[in-house]
Amino acid sequence: MNELDLNLNLYRNFYYVAKYGGFTNASIHAHISQSALSISAKTLEKNLNKKLFIRNSAKITLTNDGKELFLKLEKIKNIFNSNLNYNDLKIGCSRFIADNYLDNIICKYRKKDSKLKLSMVFSNTTEMFQMLKKEEVDLIICRLPLFYKFDNYINVEKILEAENVFVCSKQYYESEKEKMKSNDYIFQMILPDSSEKRRNIEQYLFENKIKYNVIIELPSSNLLKKLITSNQGIGFINKKFVEEEIKNNKIVVLDNFKNIPKDIITIIYNSNNNNENLKEFIKILKNNI
Repeated sequence: MNELDLNLNLYRNFYYVAKYGGFTNASIHAHISQSALSISAKTLEKNLNKKLFIRNSAKITLTNDGKELFLKLEKIKNIFNSNLNYNDLKIGCSRFIADNYLDNIICKYRKKDSKLKLSMVFSNTTEMFQMLKKEEVDLIICRLPLFYKFDNYINVEKILEAENVFVCSKQYYESEKEKMKSNDYIFQMILPDSSEKRRNIEQYLFENKIKYNVIIELPSSNLLKKLITSNQGIGFINKKFVEEEIKNNKIVVLDNFKNIPKDIITIIYNSNNNNENLKEFIKILKNNI
């Protein structure tokens, strides 16, 4: 690291401590230890010959010189950030998307540079969008529909239409297939717990006059697949996630269900974010998802 990088990172570390109100929160977002941030802050104060922080046991506050410096950095943060050696990237998404789509993409991303750091946040879209506005994540990967009014600097891009299916195990199908032909048949469903996806599923079932009974609710795609293959009922799942089981005739796609809505996978990010690693990850994501 040359002298310019070192000086820029001193300012970067100060900016994080000032923005997040202390060394503990700053260490999470900057991916730097609290002790390293503390040393960095003291070094910057020594270099500038100014006291920037008022330290006490309860919290960290800025002196007038600290406030003045923070305001200057806030105004130029996009230029400031573009010159730093960012090796980290923070992504918000659902566990479903992570489980189904991101393993290969993350491997390709890190193959370019093994020093790259990546952290994942699993939460709902509303919480992740608030985190994006606070710059606590660089990128959100989620499903449509989105019920938000986005500022002009927020990019929203659709990157994939993912096919969904209703499936059951081969054994379960063989025992139930004749009964399924009846208009009075009640499908025993394993469905996601309360979520936007769950509401969309139930709306589809209602509109198509399909009788069903929810026997298991759960948030995990991995567990859902295990329960389906264990003959526990009929599951709604992303087709990509069970392609191997379908190919090996362990799982059957039910043709009782027509015109099933697809998942629209979407990315959301701040167009003013100059993190080159973000741009690289989005490029790999679009080319490989």
